Amino acid sequence: MTGSFKPSDYLNENLIAVGRIRRPTGISGTVLVEVYSNAKNRFRVGDVVSINGAEHTITETGVSGKATKLTFESVDSIEKANLLRGLELSVPAESLPKNPPGIYYHYEILGIDVTTLDGKHLGCITEIIETGSNDVFVITPGHDEQQLGRPDILIPVIDGVIIEVNKASGVMVIDPPSGLL
Repeated sequence: MTGSFKPSDYLNENLIAVGRIRRPTGISGTVLVEVYSNAKNRFRVGDVVSINGAEHTITETGVSGKATKLTFESVDSIEKANLLRGLELSVPAESLPKNPPGIYYHYEILGIDVTTLDGKHLGCITEIIETGSNDVFVITPGHDEQQLGRPDILIPVIDGVIIEVNKASGVMVIDPPSGLL
């Protein structure tokens, strides 16, 4: 999936958006879902997801092309399924799989401060752009005198650029590519 993600996409850090309902498929209430992680098998029968504040239990799963097919216990018609079109599926943050070291969910790093190896504060990550080949972090400069009026900085997420991420202190240290700053 390619797209752009901002902190407002994760207003409630207790519930994390993991997919979006594209449209109904068939007449029995099944929907096609774009899974944000691209893991088509992300959902299992019995999983409970939140859609627009209401909990829904998954009763059937499947795959259709690039989409995941889901059927919910309380959605038994194309009319009911159509009401879900465009809505996001969310799950509690604690139910997300643990990532390996160096891999982070978007909600974990949006808003984090960014500094260079030599300690220069660049601003904070305000957006993540998924390009298909690698993500790009949008760093918005701070509001102090030295950074006022500076344009956003685009940092490619590639080997050797992200040196350290300290979620506890809220700081990411980068070694930007030559000529970027």
